[in-house]
Amino acid sequence: MVEKSNIVSYSFDENGLERIRNTPKGVNWPVVYLIHNEDAIYIGETTSAATRMHQHLKNSEKNSLEIVEIIFDGEYNKSVVLDYEQKLIKYCSADIRFRKILNKNKGQQAAHDYFNRRYYRNQFKDLWKQLQKKGLAEKSLKVIENENIFKYSPYNALSVEQNEVSVCIINDILNTFETDNTGVSLVNGCAGTGKTVLAISLINSFINAVNIDDELLDGEAREFDDIDEGKRSALLRLKNYILKERGGKLFKIGFVMPMSGIRETIKKVFKECGNGLERRMVIAPCDVVKDDYDIIFVDESHRLSKRCNITNYKSFDDTSQKLNLDSERTNQLEWILKSAKHVVLFYDEYQSVKSSDISYDEYQNSLNKYAKNVVRHQLETQMRCLGGETYIEYVKAIMECRRKKFETMENYDFLLFDDVNMMIENIRRKDDQIGLCKTAAGYSWKWTTRPSKRPKDNMECYDMLVRTGAFDIEIEGYKYIWNLTDKGWATRRDSHCTIGCIHTVQGYDMNYVGVIFGEEIDYNYETNSLEINLDKYMDKKVKQNTDKNHLKQLILNTYTTILTRGIHGCYVYACNPNMREYLKQFVSRANSVTAGGDYNGNEDN
Repeated sequence: MVEKSNIVSYSFDENGLERIRNTPKGVNWPVVYLIHNEDAIYIGETTSAATRMHQHLKNSEKNSLEIVEIIFDGEYNKSVVLDYEQKLIKYCSADIRFRKILNKNKGQQAAHDYFNRRYYRNQFKDLWKQLQKKGLAEKSLKVIENENIFKYSPYNALSVEQNEVSVCIINDILNTFETDNTGVSLVNGCAGTGKTVLAISLINSFINAVNIDDELLDGEAREFDDIDEGKRSALLRLKNYILKERGGKLFKIGFVMPMSGIRETIKKVFKECGNGLERRMVIAPCDVVKDDYDIIFVDESHRLSKRCNITNYKSFDDTSQKLNLDSERTNQLEWILKSAKHVVLFYDEYQSVKSSDISYDEYQNSLNKYAKNVVRHQLETQMRCLGGETYIEYVKAIMECRRKKFETMENYDFLLFDDVNMMIENIRRKDDQIGLCKTAAGYSWKWTTRPSKRPKDNMECYDMLVRTGAFDIEIEGYKYIWNLTDKGWATRRDSHCTIGCIHTVQGYDMNYVGVIFGEEIDYNYETNSLEINLDKYMDKKVKQNTDKNHLKQLILNTYTTILTRGIHGCYVYACNPNMREYLKQFVSRANSVTAGGDYNGNEDN
């Protein structure tokens, strides 16, 4: 009898194959397997280990592999092994044990629910520990889950909704090229609906298109019956187009990230992932003129700019001139629409937070002007916050003053603190426990600690500021320092000690987020509305030449965006008493000792 979750090693040759044939459950039972040498690994699932190994031994790409590790379990079914295959591909790609992941596909294409799924996902933790003991994994699940390469991995299994949109976009793009036209795919989705993950997944599909058939039709297509016919058809159509119409030449792809902080993060992810993804693919808006792109993907396209309150007017003017556009009237969206045959835009009007961002009307006008064929898609399912769409809509209603009564958030810690330092210390304690728990605030205090020269080490810089008594933020006698940089702040050591702003957290997922409503925002009981005191708002660049009503909306968008960064919870403090009393109507009060329960790992990742 095969023991539960038993990992058995075989040589990857004919002798090993013969042993597998004579192993209980080696011929007719769902299993997950890993084929590897010291540097490379291939991960798969099958209902017949012997049949599948026979096929792999014929594959020249796997000639250098030496060992087969088969995970047997008497309780496994097809859904479990599909799920575990995808999870192992994703976790191993973020681990440091194997330099190269040979899988061209990402496992199951659309994540699905199945009987006892929570139980099996909990069991995966034990399986990973077994892999660590056998020297097949290095990092713990807790460490991996906080890695950017894990969060933005091209090996993420898409949700059913993401998968459907992915199929549509692949077909949108192919329709554009087959008809020798230009086109735009516009994906609308609020914070946390998985826009960045979908964009990276699509780019990965296009980059590895010529290898798709190896994984789909190499003699065991039934092993990939989780891929629906729509996805299968779109992927094979893509491969055939590249091979027959382009002579095997891949599409030239650019991935525009308007925000420099998250752009640097995604560049590192692409470099670490490899498998066709390259750092140079991730570009700033002004870089669209530096190459001839076939397809441009644009994440956070609501953050594309116009010529207003920006830091580098010369760069804006030079790029506009190269595209024969009037720099006074054009914007970065128009640059992009003129720089590729097909453009894929990911958009959320509620996350526009700077006066330089293109307004909703400006965005639509640019589309009408330069895009002949716009196909619109929608992402609605919440992928970040465990509070789901209920929490997102609840936050929006609070910020728009249309919420009438309190609602308890299931599976989500949404807590209001009366003491700002207690909130910050709770977030820091969570950061010590699980990582990626940070505090951010509205721009209600000047950034006075921003010197021109600093030590290279971020903690040395922070210690230097503390020794000199420097600070930026003072609330009820407590003193804090703003983020030391806006690039990669969330994953830097000093983020544990400092307070971030919208520009450091937008685009990032955090386990818990603390939010300080600054002195610039307050609640008016007479008008039942949130009011902005511009004298207390310290972002001069955003304020400059900005209409008061527009500025108010940008500030409200800022808080809405920060409030939706946390996966497991959001802790809140408000500086102004009226704002605090207003929030008490809708947010649970934190007790004086602790907040939230202990975190035991991400069961549903």
